Amino acid sequence: LAQGRAARIPAATISSSGAPPPRIVMSFWGSKVAPGAYAKVETPAGELLHLSQACLDPAAPSGVAAKVLVEQKGTSYAVAALKEGGLECCALDLFLDPKEAKLKVTGKATVHLTGYFETEDVDEEDEEPVAKSASKSLAAKPASPTAKPASPAVKAAEEKKSPAVKAKEMPKAKAAEEDEDEEEEEAA
Repeated sequence: LAQGRAARIPAATISSSGAPPPRIVMSFWGSKVAPGAYAKVETPAGELLHLSQACLDPAAPSGVAAKVLVEQKGTSYAVAALKEGGLECCALDLFLDPKEAKLKVTGKATVHLTGYFETEDVDEEDEEPVAKSASKSLAAKPASPTAKPASPAVKAAEEKKSPAVKAKEMPKAKAAEEDEDEEEEEAA
């Protein structure tokens, strides 16, 4: 097993308040894990491991396979199944606390695991104003920019329709209304 760790790299974030973005520092993590072995993870205090990728060792013999497992509370979960000549690399997006979860490789090939450490305590206060302002802007948005009230002639014609005709038109009106709602959600 070999483990590499590079220098800490600050990452910029967008702040909704207009204040300077908080400094989030991330650092690279990598480990070569032999078949049957566990990844060695030395997590800095207050940080989580973001596992980003699992790749077969470039020197893996032809046709060999390996699986990457996350073991947590006595249960193993397969997160990547790799095979030389097939799927040799797998993108992942897993946040792990190495105190609670272990990474293990099974099969016949060594696997390179890579990712980075990220601060565990994400400031949720910065995210709330964005969500609140988005929901306010959605609530204030009119149902349709082209919607106009029906004229008195249209209203009179609607009232004269038989109940059977109205019943037939109800599903069409609901479907059109749902399509309009979906379009609004996609635009947001």
